[in-house]
Amino acid sequence: MSSNHACLNASVEAIISLATSKQIWVAYSGGVDSHVLLHLLATAEHMPLVSLHAIHIDHGLHADSSSWTQHCKIVVADLGIDLSSIKVQVANIEKMGLEAAARAARYNAFEQYLTENDVLLTAQHQQDQAETLLLQLFRGAGPKGLASMAKQFQLGKLSVARPLLNSKQSDILAYAQQHNLKWIEDPSNVETRWNRNYIRHNVLPEIEKRWPSAAKTISRSAENCAEASELLTELAQHDLMAIEADSASDYLAIPKLLALSAARCRNLIRHFIELKGLALPSAAVLQGVIDEVCLAKQDSVPMIAYADVEIRRFQGKLYFMRSLPEHDVSQIIECNSTADLKINNHITLSWQQLDGQGLKEAFITAGLTLRFRQGGEQIQLPKQPHRKSLKHLFQQWAIPPWQRDRIPLLFSGERLVAIVGYAIDHKSSVTEDEKGYIPELNSTQ
Repeated sequence: MSSNHACLNASVEAIISLATSKQIWVAYSGGVDSHVLLHLLATAEHMPLVSLHAIHIDHGLHADSSSWTQHCKIVVADLGIDLSSIKVQVANIEKMGLEAAARAARYNAFEQYLTENDVLLTAQHQQDQAETLLLQLFRGAGPKGLASMAKQFQLGKLSVARPLLNSKQSDILAYAQQHNLKWIEDPSNVETRWNRNYIRHNVLPEIEKRWPSAAKTISRSAENCAEASELLTELAQHDLMAIEADSASDYLAIPKLLALSAARCRNLIRHFIELKGLALPSAAVLQGVIDEVCLAKQDSVPMIAYADVEIRRFQGKLYFMRSLPEHDVSQIIECNSTADLKINNHITLSWQQLDGQGLKEAFITAGLTLRFRQGGEQIQLPKQPHRKSLKHLFQQWAIPPWQRDRIPLLFSGERLVAIVGYAIDHKSSVTEDEKGYIPELNSTQ
């Protein structure tokens, strides 16, 4: 065995040792890289200790994609391995670009099909890592982006690893030729109108003429950036605790945030956005959050939007959320039972039964209507001598303005009997020895 092949096998065996209690799945496209990875695993000495499978994603983007799937089935069958083939729809190509849209569809399929009891292996190698770093560099990425591809990461509950990430492309090709492997050449891989292919065919070869080990050293830079990114994450976590916030919060306190240095302020905002599972902003948008939202006039309710994210300010707090969906404030829904009530595609009203709290069941079954604020609504709360306007209560409860018109209201005739999630009219509440029903909202966003 050559030293290069020994290096490939060592990479794979390290993964096998980590996955002895899980099923191993190879993301097999039919190309040379994933074929080599699959062959390495299928012929590895210790493979009887683990369960090996292959998974193929048909993006349906090429006229020959069906024949590629058939090729994969033949190769996998010859290796004595089971193959799962999934056809996906690639959406948002115009918005995301073809490569990113296809990757999103592919990884969504992996996450949906595989479980926490599986390990998914993909076949990116050293040159792929170098290309990724150069792409990120030309986009002006920071340390996190320049870290490029991680050797291991979580896709939801699924563990994903890239065992060939430190392997040379030439070693992979040499292995394939030595073992007479047959693979698919995707014709789109030579189309230099795509940025990655342009770097692969026009940029990196010129760099390697001057610096033959460029792919290796660029990949090492990616590892250094990954370490720097980890340190920035640790600093952000420290700052998050220092300003008395956590990942469960919807907001950051602006005075405490701005007390940090400018760099740490930006780092913390970026980290918090990532914790919330939202799209990361560009450097310009991030600075805009500080200049146009945090530092806006005190009597304003500023907002900055990008991708599907909205960042707003209210009463000294910086709120982070997905873009609010369209909302029909004129909507009226009849309610005459304690069954779940669908308000729209992302919100359902349900009822929680409690002792001494909530509305009487007979009161609900007699018929209520669900509406939204129109202006002028009033309600008398328990232990309060007078009725109060909804406007006054929303101000008193410090409910952000963008939420107020979206809070469902329950009426009996024209009398407001419940502000869902907040209060119930004193005349409509059960007594301490009765069972009542509290309306609650469940969001699917």
